[in-house]
Amino acid sequence: MTLQQRIAHSGIPAHLTVADILRLQDEGVIGEQENFELIEGEVVPMAAMKSSAHERIKSRLVRLLNRTLPDTIGVFVESSIPFTADTYLEPDVAVFDASIETHKARGVDLLLVVEVASSSIGFDLRVKAPLYASFGVRDYWVIDAMRSTVRVHRNPVDGRYLDVTEWTDNDVMQPLLLANIAICLTDLK
Repeated sequence: MTLQQRIAHSGIPAHLTVADILRLQDEGVIGEQENFELIEGEVVPMAAMKSSAHERIKSRLVRLLNRTLPDTIGVFVESSIPFTADTYLEPDVAVFDASIETHKARGVDLLLVVEVASSSIGFDLRVKAPLYASFGVRDYWVIDAMRSTVRVHRNPVDGRYLDVTEWTDNDVMQPLLLANIAICLTDLK
């Protein structure tokens, strides 16, 4: 039985909240290892298997950030961040003050959000970018593992980013809110 079918049989309304999801997890309807996000009350399944390029890039990015950032800044991998009562997302990498509990982090708290895409590029650009912009995430990166490019989204206004630039393999990118960090996509492959 699919996740959506199990939820439908649980008696929970079709429009879910983060509280509903937590209750379903407590009741065992949803397992801890299930991959999905909640977007405006709708459960959106995520790929169970990620490509090796996706995992390699994500792993190397996390290692680079952890080596470079002070201990007061946390690097969170695939953590559930509730942006509203009916939306939580699990970015591949989220960077924010380590003193903030993950479930209390909000868009303006996030210093950098990165999605690594091998098959989800359209979703990350067309669905997630406007969501992150509407939540006030100031620096959102989408790394396209297949094309070896990075789209950097900045200046969120009214649910969209006014500044979107594309970087390639050898370009040196610097996170907007993280001083003294330089990232080159070639170093992550």
